[in-house]
Amino acid sequence: MQQLRKEHGYSQEDVIEFTHLDVSRYETGDSTPTLSSILKLCTLYKLTLGEFFAPLNYPPKE
Repeated sequence: MQQLRKEHGYSQEDVIEFTHLDVSRYETGDSTPTLSSILKLCTLYKLTLGEFFAPLNYPPKE
């Protein structure tokens, strides 16, 4: 989620203001978002659920 947020140029505060979600807990793995929360994030990022769950292009592991 952090990578997605940064790719869209948003700060955590921006996302919190729009969605009213505690995204910092999602990004650290302290909490798992509900489907309702994921839908709010998809709306913010203009993504479908399929796009949201598509594999990310992580840097190769050494």
